Amino acid sequence: MQKKGMNVPKVSEPNADDFAGALPQEVVNAPDFENQPPPIEKVVEAMFFVGGQPLTSQRACEILRGLDLKEFVVIIGGLNRKYKLENRPYRIQPKGNGYEMTILPKYRIIADKLYGMLKEARLSAQALDTLALVAYKQPVCRQEIDTLRGNDTTAIIRQLVRLGLISVQRGQSDAREITYGTTKKFLELFRLKSLEDLPRHQEMEEL
Repeated sequence: MQKKGMNVPKVSEPNADDFAGALPQEVVNAPDFENQPPPIEKVVEAMFFVGGQPLTSQRACEILRGLDLKEFVVIIGGLNRKYKLENRPYRIQPKGNGYEMTILPKYRIIADKLYGMLKEARLSAQALDTLALVAYKQPVCRQEIDTLRGNDTTAIIRQLVRLGLISVQRGQSDAREITYGTTKKFLELFRLKSLEDLPRHQEMEEL
């Protein structure tokens, strides 16, 4: 109980500025990357990962303020050099009046054998790669798919689930454990009687 006549000083809540002096200067001045906008190269790359109609330079410049035609072409060249260096199975290629992400010819042979009528699927190269991983690795969790693909596949997996080509499977012992597997629609779309009809590793080596 507080006695009369006694002044009890108020204690303020500490904040980050109170501890700034105790931190190394390089830590205090470190840039906050999480709150910074993504590099323009990443945004352009994301446009191609979405798929759909070929991306024209005019459309890209309309979406990204400050982007001009010359820079757009330079970014595409840089991305293709990166893909080649990392031995990626796709490149950004001209198509019509624009550009699109396409599978390299030597990988398209495998894709055609695996998927049959490729045009019916209307999927991007990245979606096809992800679908192939699910088909061969199922049941497989998203974290494993991300590791094998080398990037976040959340949006692609949602697209494949929405199209009914893969389904969500929950663990029997733990309902929070989510994995993915192909569906009957996947088999029908790619002219497969069962998963046993998927090309085996030896068959693909003979292509």
